[in-house]
Amino acid sequence: MAGLALRSFSLRTGLWAVALLATAGIAPAFAEEGGLREFAPDRPDKTDGPYTIDPGHVQVETDIISHNRDFYNDDGTRKHESVFMAPNIRIGVWDDTELDIIAPAYTVMGLSERGGGHTRLHGWSDMTVRAKINLWGNDREGTTALGLIPFVKLPTAATAYGNGAFEGGIGVPFAIKLGGEWELGTQTTLAVNRNAIGDGYDPDLTFSVSLSHPLGEVLDGYVELYGERQTGPDAATVATLDLGVTYQMTPNFSVDGGVNIGLSKAADDVNPFIGFTIRF
Repeated sequence: MAGLALRSFSLRTGLWAVALLATAGIAPAFAEEGGLREFAPDRPDKTDGPYTIDPGHVQVETDIISHNRDFYNDDGTRKHESVFMAPNIRIGVWDDTELDIIAPAYTVMGLSERGGGHTRLHGWSDMTVRAKINLWGNDREGTTALGLIPFVKLPTAATAYGNGAFEGGIGVPFAIKLGGEWELGTQTTLAVNRNAIGDGYDPDLTFSVSLSHPLGEVLDGYVELYGERQTGPDAATVATLDLGVTYQMTPNFSVDGGVNIGLSKAADDVNPFIGFTIRF
């Protein structure tokens, strides 16, 4: 039954991806006629940009597949996890405001225990709804830009992939042009999350810094440091080194790939991914 569900899911997501890719060819003319702002995906790094989508337009940003591997745990468990099609649907509402819907992703996970047991799980993740508000620099005429991203997580996930709780917080993305085509982005996020024991909520703080530079006319690369400090009875520190590239195929379509490397025990060991962004 699990194999049938996965094959059915793969067919549906494959058809959806083909449809989106097919529309990429007509997107450039659409952008030129509308006089849109510069194409600015939030992916593939973890640091969101402070820039919003033009009102009346939609931008879809998604992993095609992301694979996580986590082998070095104190309890001896090993985890393989593949996440398929995790779209962030960004909708331009006003000139400096957008609505984001981060739809549930389909996840397949395998767990191996020290004693030899093996468990295979599959299901959908939680959904997140957020707004992005640009405070300044949306048109990139200056050196810096700042935004706010309030968000709420909706407990839509299957039991194995969620905690059944509403959670939320606010992020503050900042970008600065350093000169010589170097750009630096940072993001600080304060979230209030349900703890693993389930007896209350605790604050978690994340911070990331991403340095990017063109590698050619249509290719950009970045290096990023990401850290998350959790609190409460299940407190842990997650730290990763993230590397990736983006290839802009048209003014409204790009593909990307990268890898996130765990620097702390609580982080996944390695997380390679590929994805794309398209603007309508």
